[in-house]
Amino acid sequence: MRKHVLQKNVVFRFIDQTMIVLFIMVGLLVGCNGMEDRTKKSTNQNLIGTWEFKNQDGAKTGTAIFEPKSDADGDVYILNNDLPSGKTAIAGKYKVNSSSNPQQLDFIFGDLTTQTIYEIGNDGQLKIANSVPEQARPTTLDPQPQLLNKVSDSTTVASDVKILRSPDLISSSALIRQTEHKSYIRAIMRSQQQIFQQNGQFSNDVNQLMLGLPLNSDFYTYKITIWEDSRSGQLIQIVQNSVVPLKDGLKAYTGIVYAIASNDANQKTTKSILCESNLPTKAIPTKPKNQDEGYICPNAYTLVN
Repeated sequence: MRKHVLQKNVVFRFIDQTMIVLFIMVGLLVGCNGMEDRTKKSTNQNLIGTWEFKNQDGAKTGTAIFEPKSDADGDVYILNNDLPSGKTAIAGKYKVNSSSNPQQLDFIFGDLTTQTIYEIGNDGQLKIANSVPEQARPTTLDPQPQLLNKVSDSTTVASDVKILRSPDLISSSALIRQTEHKSYIRAIMRSQQQIFQQNGQFSNDVNQLMLGLPLNSDFYTYKITIWEDSRSGQLIQIVQNSVVPLKDGLKAYTGIVYAIASNDANQKTTKSILCESNLPTKAIPTKPKNQDEGYICPNAYTLVN
């Protein structure tokens, strides 16, 4: 039962943000649905334009602009709400294989290639199976896929947006790596909440928490710490899930999940916060700080929406 819940939980790893440049890279595509009349159309004719996507809470997380160059490939510009202040778009390439079943689309951003599958429903919404760079292509759509909606036919990036292209992407790869591992921490936090509801305690086994996602990385390492805190005579269970850079120039992330009493005296629920280091650092984050009835980010960290 636990394995089934965790596998389902991992499906949501990129729906935040969340999502995130990584999430955007795999999610912003469109093609044909299974209807015969649609499959006769050029896939890139369906891709042309500006697309918007949201996380599971309905919050807008990014925009993509597709500019086809042929029937099989083109340029894509990713504008993500998780990027630092200042309007920036990451420029990449995409390649379509509309003859496959399910249909395939690859994204190439610098030295990162992401493989995914997709379809369009009768309602016009794009459904995608999420993947991560350099991992095997999914074979089936997620039970609850990421959904995207077309907002215009425009293929023009606004003049006030800075476009990062190769070799600029090399310098922007830190943003991609950071967003990738930030999404992993979000997945771990959701797993912790699921496990607590089942067992009444958190887990410090990162392999259990990240079932199905790649943990080996040359860029980050993971650390999980569980402890108890006393508030108003009650013990509160807390788990701090951190991802710490192994290389210079990357920011660290720490996700705090803690149990609180619910209206039912026999039940407890959980709350969570995700924090990003203000500057690149290899240091392990300190504990979160107490505030009112909850917790706030450690020193030198800022809350991530």
